[in-house]
Formats: sequence, structure tokens, C-alpha cells
Amino acid sequence: MVISLKSFAVLCFLYLLLLGGCNAGISDKNLSFISPEDAAISLRDGSSNLLGPKLQTMLIDPRTTWDFRKAHIPNSINIPYGRLNSQVWLLDDAGTIIVCGSTYNDSIAIAMSKTLLALGFKDVKTVRGGIKGWERAGEPITTLE
Repeated sequence: MVISLKSFAVLCFLYLLLLGGCNAGISDKNLSFISPEDAAISLRDGSSNLLGPKLQTMLIDPRTTWDFRKAHIPNSINIPYGRLNSQVWLLDDAGTIIVCGSTYNDSIAIAMSKTLLALGFKDVKTVRGGIKGWERAGEPITTLE
């Protein structure tokens, strides 16, 4: 089988175009991280006027319901990552969404943040250090005990 130079060039171009399309979407570069201290300040301020009137700053905990019940940040909302699609309506009034997982570089918190960005939420931040970093920063934690 003989392929002409022109056909080879077209095939190479299509291959490169296909590879370039694989990089479309939300990646780690799209994530915005926030320190526990800055997250606590944002939550105390309560609303975001930049995105419209009376939009709430909300703290989302994507961990399992059991982990959330054992220990969580006061006033956070537990939306386990696997239930996000059925519970995304809870975020209708959200301006800034802060996601807090278990630890630094928590894969569930990162996946939640990426999914929220893909769903069209504009101001999504991920807490560095997760709930452990929150506690190390001296911020309050609600526990079962």
C-alpha cells in the first residue's frame, strides 16, 4: 500500500488535531486553592457581591456521610462526591463554593472541585490541607464526641 505525501500530511494533521482535543476540559490548572485561614474569613463574610446580590459562600464537604458525621467544619454541607448530580440543586444560591476534603491533595475534594467547574460554577476553591489543615489552623471542628 502506497500513501502519497499529501495523504500522509492530512493523516498527521488529523492525528494532531485529535490529540489536541483530548486536552480540552477541566484540569489541575483550573483549580484554585485557598488556605484554611482565608476560607474561614470568606465563610465569616458570608456572601459574595461580585457575582450578584446575596449569593452565599458555601463550604462543601465531599467525604462520605459517616466521615462527615464523625467530624466536620461547622455550617458545612455534606454532599458526598457520588451524590453530587442528585444534590447539586443545594448549590443554587452559591456564589463562592469552598470544597474541603480530608487532607492535603485529597483526590475526592479535587474531583469535586473539577466537577463543579465543569458544571458551570465560576468561583470554586479547594482548601489546602483539608479538614486536617483546618484543624491545624485552629479553626473549629464539630465532632461526635
